[in-house]
Amino acid sequence: MKPTPHGEEEYDAWAEQTTHMLDEWQCSDVVKKQRIAESLKGPAADIVWGLRATNPHATASEYLKALETAFGTTDNAADLMVRFRNTFQQETEKLSEYLLRLDKLLHAVHRKGGIDVADMNRARIEQIARGALTHDLAALRIRMTYKLKPPPSFTELLRDVREEEGMVLERERVKTVASSSVIRCAGCATASVVPKQPEPTPVPVIVENDPAIESLKKELQGLKSDVARLLSASVATSGSSPQHVAQKAAGKYAHGKERAPKPQYCADVFCYRYGEDGHFQRECENPENLRKVNKRLLKTKQPTGNFPGAQ
Repeated sequence: MKPTPHGEEEYDAWAEQTTHMLDEWQCSDVVKKQRIAESLKGPAADIVWGLRATNPHATASEYLKALETAFGTTDNAADLMVRFRNTFQQETEKLSEYLLRLDKLLHAVHRKGGIDVADMNRARIEQIARGALTHDLAALRIRMTYKLKPPPSFTELLRDVREEEGMVLERERVKTVASSSVIRCAGCATASVVPKQPEPTPVPVIVENDPAIESLKKELQGLKSDVARLLSASVATSGSSPQHVAQKAAGKYAHGKERAPKPQYCADVFCYRYGEDGHFQRECENPENLRKVNKRLLKTKQPTGNFPGAQ
């Protein structure tokens, strides 16, 4: 019956098991026929009882042939062998599952007389190597070794296939655990790294009556006095009002909008640092040259000082 009722076996599995048992049972043919009859019910039992009624001397093998005619496949041995050779592993199918499906079809060929028992192992391993998926790792080892040793039996081949599938599964599990550990460690490292905040710039603390501040104030007063004298000297040559020029220059210099104007070249001004005309000693950026200054002093006939009225 299709589908097979609960608690019963489908015909192909029952016929395969019974065929092997008939070869192994060390008993008379009468006992074998009795055991076959006891394992049947319904239409199958009716066929055996009908055969016994028409042929009381029928053997156990004839019982199986009658059941094969009624419930077995209608394909002959050649057709079944073609189906066996064109059975391939599916994408979502394990190699062990493919081996079980292939062996079931091979035994159907054997029951039809299409192959001998001695040739079944060779046909099985050749079809496994031919019909398994190319990217199946378990099938890869079978292809590499099946020509180097005698063909294994069904149980030996099934054991090797399951062991190889177990190793492949374990490698994938270890790889998955290692990948998750690396990702988790990377996440922990990323979370533990706190961006370093820039240190705040220290605010200078101004202390009243600081000697450095007092010194800076004195230098500033000295600079103002120098600027005033420079303005007086420039007024003498330009003819402008001294008060007007001084107020204008002092206002710009005090508010920081413009720097004090750089004195122009004056032919009657002598530098006591470098020994050349045209600028004052305090404005000189050249290195000190005392020898040149002494020669210049010996030649000049001007009074002491850089300009008239110097202190």
